[in-house]
Order: sequence, then structure tokens, then C-alpha cells
Amino acid sequence: MNSIEEVFDAVKERMVVSDTAMRLWIAPLKAIEMTENTFLLYSKEPYIRKVAVETFGEQIQKRLAEVMGFDVDLEILVDSEMTIEQKAKMGVPIPELQDDPDMISKLTTAEQASIYQYTFDTFIVGESNKLAFSACRNVAKGETGAYNPLYIYSQPGLGKTHLLNAVSSEIERGFPHLKIVFVTSETFVDDFVESVKNGTNQQFRDKYRTADMLLIDDVQFFSGKKESQAELFNTFNELHSRGKQILFTSDRSPKEIMDIEVRLRTRFEWGLLADIGLPAYETRLAIIKRKAELIKLDIPQNVMEFMAEKLKDNIRQLEGAIIKMHAMSSINDSSPTILMAQNIIREVLTEQQPIPITVEKIIGEVANIYSVSKQDIRSQNRTSSISTARQVAIFVVHQLTNLSYTAIGHEFGDRDHSTIVYAIKKVRDLFKKDPSFKGTVDDIIRNIGNLNN
Repeated sequence: MNSIEEVFDAVKERMVVSDTAMRLWIAPLKAIEMTENTFLLYSKEPYIRKVAVETFGEQIQKRLAEVMGFDVDLEILVDSEMTIEQKAKMGVPIPELQDDPDMISKLTTAEQASIYQYTFDTFIVGESNKLAFSACRNVAKGETGAYNPLYIYSQPGLGKTHLLNAVSSEIERGFPHLKIVFVTSETFVDDFVESVKNGTNQQFRDKYRTADMLLIDDVQFFSGKKESQAELFNTFNELHSRGKQILFTSDRSPKEIMDIEVRLRTRFEWGLLADIGLPAYETRLAIIKRKAELIKLDIPQNVMEFMAEKLKDNIRQLEGAIIKMHAMSSINDSSPTILMAQNIIREVLTEQQPIPITVEKIIGEVANIYSVSKQDIRSQNRTSSISTARQVAIFVVHQLTNLSYTAIGHEFGDRDHSTIVYAIKKVRDLFKKDPSFKGTVDDIIRNIGNLNN
């Protein structure tokens, strides 16, 4: 094996897990380094680390031994446990180094670039994001005013999470005494579920309701999670009544989030709603120039213009293209060309294609929304809640896949053709009687699409 990454790639190929488990719990892990006899992995999210260690830790360790030829210890680190050098290698923002040129000079060019990854300085402002940027900048200066809550929404890949990170980093630097809680909606829900399960409600509330600033990414995923919505509502009220700053991001406006309590939706709309649109050509060109400067890559003007013209959908595409170009230029010891850009753009656009939607993914999402298990949905259990979840899952599979009725029946416990037809018809009939039910199903379909982004 030529690198630590190749070792872990070989480990993943040997893992005996479902496609869903691989995507959710194994693929997000990144190899950091091998220290003495310990193989270090990185997890951006603590809850992913927890599941990976408890459920798959022994198998990962076993596969490591198979690949490397000797037994090794396994350790999975999160941001707070990593050294500065490890953070830089993984591209984790390191705001405390902004004013430490001596330390920065010891890092590689790529590591130096990662330090500035999620700051206001690296966020390119254009007409499509000017309002969101200005509002976040003011919040980071402590000027809350009418921006509480601040709700930023856009399609994926346009910089919402970048802005949240920039606010968090700026506040940590300017107001180090403040307590910042920055989580995804999934982390909030997981923390809440764990607190109910383990009887640690007070610890949960101590974490969230004592925050000076609460930042939650992708709040659309609270859709359908009634108890978590209630907890977020109460947390919001507690913080807002004490004048604490709250920021949310989403892939849609509050009114477009289905199956969410009206009282929570109105809280989202209390402050400033700032949407981010697709970046214009000039903004895309500026992003390419800035990213190239950060990694000290000299790209001819005509090549940058070509890339800005071809990559229009989101910022991640642009950044991914620049990183690939830097790698290819280094490997081939050559300057970027139009031909190189064409090949890279083709690769980037291919990588951006959605992961095929699987029956397992659909059943998992429906099970999550209706608080049942995937086993329940495939079982013969006919209780009302499980039957409804099963019918919805069948309908969504019919909508999003090309499977025949017979094939769908096979996926749902070998049910016959007529049962599948009945389930689809039952869901369509309910649409006519209950608009909120239709909204829930539409939102499930939309959420499944977002999981591919």
C-alpha cells in the first residue's frame, strides 16, 4: 500500500455491511495517519463516530489486520481531539491559527489553504448571496438586532454551511467567553433521542438551552419528527427569551417544509429570512480565482473562464475542480490547460450525479418519519401506524424506482402484485382526503432526493 488512504480503501472493500451502513457510517470516516501501532480515523460528526465504534469497530480493526498483516489498535477522532497538524490534513478549519504566521509557515500549501476554508475571507460575495453574507457578518460582530433568528436557505452546495462555520469561527475569536453550540439537525435529533432513551434530559437541556449562540444546519430534516420539533421549539423559546442568537440553514424556505408544526415554522420566520441563489458567472470566476490563490495554483485566465462557464450548479463543483486540477498539475508537472479542464469537468460532473435511489434508502427514510423500524415495514404486522408507513414506502418506491409491481412486492416481504397495487391506490386516495398527508409524502420524496446531494 502506498498511502494511509489506500489502506483504508482496502479495508472498506473488505467490510461485510449493507450499502446503507457503508454510506452512512463507514464512508464518512477518513484516514488520518498511523502512529506506532494505532490506526487513526477522523469523523466530522460525533454521532457517526459513536455508531462506527460501537457497531463496526471490531470489524474495521479485523479488516485492518488482514490488510496490514499485523494487529493494530483503532481510534476514531473528532475535531476537538485532533492536533493542529491533523486538523490541517483533514481540512478542518483552524481559526486560532489565523494570526500565527510562524505556525502556518510550518504547514504544507494544501494544509495552509484548509485553515481558511470556512472563513468570511474565503466566501466570495455576489448578488446571489449578498444579503446572507451581510447578515452573518453582522451577527458575527455581535450585532443581532432583527436577525434573530437568522434563517438562511438555498439548494445544496451554495455556501450555507460555509457561512455558519464563518460565524462560529469569528465569534470564537472575538468573544471567547461565549458558549457556541453548532450542530446538524441530525445531531440535535440523535442527542434528544439518546437523552430520552437514557434518562439524561437535563444534560441535553444543559447543552442546548445554556448556549449563547445556537447554530443548526439543515433544519428541513426535522420534518415529521414531532417530539424533536417540540424540543427544538422549547429550546428556541428559552434562548430567544434571553436574547441569545439563533441561526438556522435549510434547503428550502420555512413555508416549504412540510409536516412541521406551525408554531415552529413561525419561529423560523420571526427574524430575517435570507436566500442564496445560484452564483452568477462573475461570482463563479471570482471563486475559482480565490481558490486557486489559496493553493498557489497558477491557472491561465482563459482556463478559469472556461471552467466558470461550464460549472454552474454549485460551489462544491468549482472547488472540487480546482483541487483536481492542482493534483493533476502536480503529478504531471504541467500548467493547467483547456484540455485538462475539460477532463476534470467531465469527472466532477460525473461525481456530482446522484447516488442511485435504493429501496433500502426509501424504507429507511419512511421508517424514520413514522417512528417504526424497517423490519416493521417489511413484516406482516397490520397495526395502523405500520400499515400506513408500509403503504407510503411502497408508493414512494413506485414513484422513484423503475421496479415492477412484482419486484416491489418481493422487496416488501414477498407481497403479491395485487397488494402493491392496493397500497399505491390507497395512498393516492388519501392524498385527495388529506392535504397534510400528501405534504408529508411529498416531503419524504424530497428528503430522499436531498440525501443524494
